[in-house]
Amino acid sequence: MIKAQVRRTDAGDVESFTIVGHAGYAERGQDIVCAAVSGISFGAINAIHSLLDVELGVEQGKDGYLRCLVPHFEDVETHQRVQLLLDGMIASLQSVAFEYGQFVSINDQNNTRRWTSC
Repeated sequence: MIKAQVRRTDAGDVESFTIVGHAGYAERGQDIVCAAVSGISFGAINAIHSLLDVELGVEQGKDGYLRCLVPHFEDVETHQRVQLLLDGMIASLQSVAFEYGQFVSINDQNNTRRWTSC
C-alpha cells in the first residue's frame, strides 16, 4: 500500500509531505496506481521548480520513499503559489485514493479545506 502523510501548520499550510510504499495493484511496470501517485507528486515538485523557480527539500529512498520539506518564504505571493500547487497535488492524490482506496491512503493533518470527487 502507498501511504501519504501531509503535515500542515496550524494555519493549514503544507509544511511537508511523505509518501512511502508500493500500491501492489499490478506487476512492476504495469501498476497504474503507483504511476499515478508518482506522476502527481513529482509533477507538483517539478511544477513548483519550473514555474516558480523554487527548490523544495526533497529526499528519495527505497520502497517508494519520497519526503518533501517546504521552506519558509518571505514573499507572500510565492508562498501562496507554492501552497496552491501543493493543495492541487493533494487533491489529485485524494482522487486516486478515492478510486483505489485499498492501494492508497492519505493522512492530511490539519486540513481545513474540503474536496469532492468528480
